[in-house]
Amino acid sequence: MRIIFIPFIIVYRIYFAVVFFLVLLLLYPIFWVLLLRKENYTRVFKLKVITSRIILFLDFIGLKRMNPLPELNDGPYVIVANHSSYLDIILMYRILPKTKFLFIGKSELLRWPIINIFFKKVDIAVNRDRRSSGMQSILRAKEELKNGWSIVLFPEGGIPVNTPILNPFKNGAFKLAIDSEVPLLPISIINNWQLFNVDPILTGLARPGMARVVVHKPVPTVGMDKKDLIPLRQQVFETINEPLKANKQK
Repeated sequence: MRIIFIPFIIVYRIYFAVVFFLVLLLLYPIFWVLLLRKENYTRVFKLKVITSRIILFLDFIGLKRMNPLPELNDGPYVIVANHSSYLDIILMYRILPKTKFLFIGKSELLRWPIINIFFKKVDIAVNRDRRSSGMQSILRAKEELKNGWSIVLFPEGGIPVNTPILNPFKNGAFKLAIDSEVPLLPISIINNWQLFNVDPILTGLARPGMARVVVHKPVPTVGMDKKDLIPLRQQVFETINEPLKANKQK
């Protein structure tokens, strides 16, 4: 039955990509000027929020919060979410438009046209094949947390092949939160894989719709040390996974 919709899927995926890159291309000169000075990085974040709203609106993607947004202060937080789609990154600016944050992402993003400007200037690129790169990214993340910026990580380390089933979480986000004594903010992104799946490139699931998310209560880490890392990681894994399992059972 799905074969009937393949032409529409292909057209939508191409349309999505065109909208994404065209909007960023039109705003690129503004981003470029703002990124010349670090003092403008908060303005860059606000412009990213506006940009994400434009892209999602033009791509007919809405946001549905499945629970009331918990009471959040200005942060900083170590924000952790499951990763099932490239849409997750754009959507994060809609989910938390008032919590200024940076992404930690793979160094491959430095090779992507247009968006690589953000990972050269603001967001944090890490080469997982080089231990020194990983250490530098953590040091930079700790410094930005001290400066009041929250840090977003996808603790699975990438998009799982069998999404929406979670891959085991890596330790980095939880060690960062414990070392910096900042709360973890777990987020469950429930159905982005159905709105824009990664594979196959042209025929993977893709359609307009409502992105459903659950923003959980922050998890404090003050007073924790390395012995708490594994229990904390497991606690957050189960917190994020619970809405995903409930959705799968429907």
